[in-house]
Amino acid sequence: MKKLLKLFLLIVLLCCGCEDRIDQPLSSVETGSIVVEAHFTNENKNQLVKLTKPYLEQNGSVVPVSGATVVVVEGADTFYPLVETPAGSGEYFTSNMIAVFGRVYTLVIRHQGGEFVAQARSVPVEPLSPLTYENAGNDQYRLMLNESGSESNYIEYELSWADTPVCNPGTNCLGLVTYYDLKNVDVQDLFKPDKKDFLFPVGTRVIRRKYSVAPEYRDFLRSVLSETEWRGGIFDIQRANASGNVSGALGFFAVSSVQIDTTFIVDKP
Repeated sequence: MKKLLKLFLLIVLLCCGCEDRIDQPLSSVETGSIVVEAHFTNENKNQLVKLTKPYLEQNGSVVPVSGATVVVVEGADTFYPLVETPAGSGEYFTSNMIAVFGRVYTLVIRHQGGEFVAQARSVPVEPLSPLTYENAGNDQYRLMLNESGSESNYIEYELSWADTPVCNPGTNCLGLVTYYDLKNVDVQDLFKPDKKDFLFPVGTRVIRRKYSVAPEYRDFLRSVLSETEWRGGIFDIQRANASGNVSGALGFFAVSSVQIDTTFIVDKP
């Protein structure tokens, strides 16, 4: 069904679509804005808010925003002040906390006379389906990544074969694979570039984290993916900043519920 949908959309867009190239000089202006990366979950941990300055040029260096005052408010009266650790890093951490489903969280950032505010709440996460993988030959295996459940989500697969005999000293025996299942039909997603298979041996430990995605967070992820993983296919969009939910700033403040499990890869035909 998905292949038929791809073919239909390709025919329609090739018949009806057109592009005009417009070459305009690019200029960079220091606006005083900041970029916010914050994703709280229901894991009991130090939740992170990362603050940086916008890039003034493509492939520029990351410049942290240091010395900000950052607070997260749970509901109306529970305050979590964040501490920049280490100093000068632009990374601000709460004390141990759990972002509870059903609560509204307000992020407040003050820096150099500016105030930046965002609100978010989580939606429930559906259970993880059993991990599926297949034999790729030569004693290697690959993940079988499939849609799951009925609600938007994404799953991170953290892989390590550091404790297996095939991991040679001094080599990187780790991997991270993310599969986005946003329950949407995007031409860019349907025709995104193919990725090289990520292969791993027997004995690999796979830790999965399935994150719930609220509607506004889904829209933000779609914007980011259209500029990153989905880019380079048949259909691309005009480059632009992904629209966030932080007033006066770029980026996004999200809250998710998470399901976690661990599986060890065993030999299979």
